[in-house]
Amino acid sequence: MRIIPLRGAGVAWFKCPACRLKCRPTAVGPDGQCPRCGEARMLKLSFGSRATASDGGRN
Repeated sequence: MRIIPLRGAGVAWFKCPACRLKCRPTAVGPDGQCPRCGEARMLKLSFGSRATASDGGRN
């Protein structure tokens, strides 16, 4: 079983452009519609990334 992080880097959320509901991917139905208003087009949001920043070769 995989535990999905609620906060931090790499967290994915969906946002409905019609009613502005923000929800986790598990809340979106199998058809991909908004659970509140039924909008078919959900936007994927991601906060942060897992890429590491390089220090420019300095030690």
